[in-house]
Amino acid sequence: MKRVVILGGGFAGATLAQRLERLAARSDLEIVLLNRDNYFVFTPLLIEAGTGALEPRHAVVPLRDFLRRATLRTAEIVGFDAERRQVHFRVIGKEHAETLDWDHAVIALGSVTRQPPVPGLAEHGFELKDLPDAVALRDRAIRLLEQADATPDPGERRGLLHFIVVGGNYSGVEVAGEFQVFVREAARAYRNLDPRECRVTLIELAPRILPALDEDLARYALDQLVRRGTDVLLASSVREVAADHVIVSDGRVLPTRTVIWCAGIAPNPLLARLGLPLDERGWLQCEADLRVRGHAAVWGLGDCAVVPGPDGTPYPATAQHAVLAARHLAGNLERALDGRPTRPAVLRSRGALAALGCRTAVAKVFGLRLSGFMAWFLWRTVYLFKMPGWSRRLRVAIDWTMGLLFPRAVVQLGIHRASWPQGTGVREQGTATLRPPSLTPDP
Repeated sequence: MKRVVILGGGFAGATLAQRLERLAARSDLEIVLLNRDNYFVFTPLLIEAGTGALEPRHAVVPLRDFLRRATLRTAEIVGFDAERRQVHFRVIGKEHAETLDWDHAVIALGSVTRQPPVPGLAEHGFELKDLPDAVALRDRAIRLLEQADATPDPGERRGLLHFIVVGGNYSGVEVAGEFQVFVREAARAYRNLDPRECRVTLIELAPRILPALDEDLARYALDQLVRRGTDVLLASSVREVAADHVIVSDGRVLPTRTVIWCAGIAPNPLLARLGLPLDERGWLQCEADLRVRGHAAVWGLGDCAVVPGPDGTPYPATAQHAVLAARHLAGNLERALDGRPTRPAVLRSRGALAALGCRTAVAKVFGLRLSGFMAWFLWRTVYLFKMPGWSRRLRVAIDWTMGLLFPRAVVQLGIHRASWPQGTGVREQGTATLRPPSLTPDP
């Protein structure tokens, strides 16, 4: 019996496990997936789940429904030995670690939000990485609307109703666009508030937003955001984050109570404890066939892995490339198990889409550039059919249809992280996916 162990059950790890089930119609292959949770978040719909356009539980995919033959263990990784081909893990709720031997191991640990040493960011910043983050931001926005409704001072209301998003990439632009629509729609439910008092500011270090898209699409996205009242500060950065304001790189002080940090990703801290080769930034170094450098039976996948393309340039850390790489790796694992040579991964992007709120989006798909309503309709269609399972697709479609017919309910869900009792503070890096303790297994 050959055993493949997959560390991490996000887009990359879950897709690989499912693909191995389909491709490996062989009785001598065992697939074990280790993940802290028994679900993965369908991240393209995370922002809509947070703003109420989608029922939050419809944005998560149960791994046990996603898999059929693979063994799932909801566990924390506490040790990894590439030489002995062993992984040590602790099942959630148990005290002692277990050891599992493997013939091939796949590292698909994903990434965490990058936290630069900006004063006050760890104490007062928010991130949007998984479902509790999205729900906490929604609850906070509604709580601030409640406070502003009871505040007679216009200056204080401006700070309460000012949301700052840092990072003009896909997630940052989508957060800014969707949040602008959400808070202004929600403000109509309050007698003492003018929706125009609700403001969103997008801060981007580069001279343009959406650098991965063509310049004309990025310019269209910028025009749409500005036309709807979003302030966009380009070639700017955040110098300091405080409880009631942000200091921008040019010295301006922006009153705010909410800073959403979407400026980049960092390696999962657990990577540094695996004893595998990393690059200077801490990412897993892989060969073109997805093998980890210097290890014939260890493979890298998804955000955590740096995989060179045909021209030597690493593939971007996107869900699309994670899925494509997982499909390719499934084939390479079969070849490796059969003693056949593996093939380098040649991943061709099928396009990129970014929603802007107000039923507008920008898209570049198979070389075709779209903007406006058609791009938004394509955005929803693409992600609807990428959602695993017809029952879940139907639930998402019903949520979207109801959103077209009725306004969103302005109500808090009352779900908060223990580390966010007052709705502030970015959680410690790495705790969302896998716990990074000592790599010495419990006796």
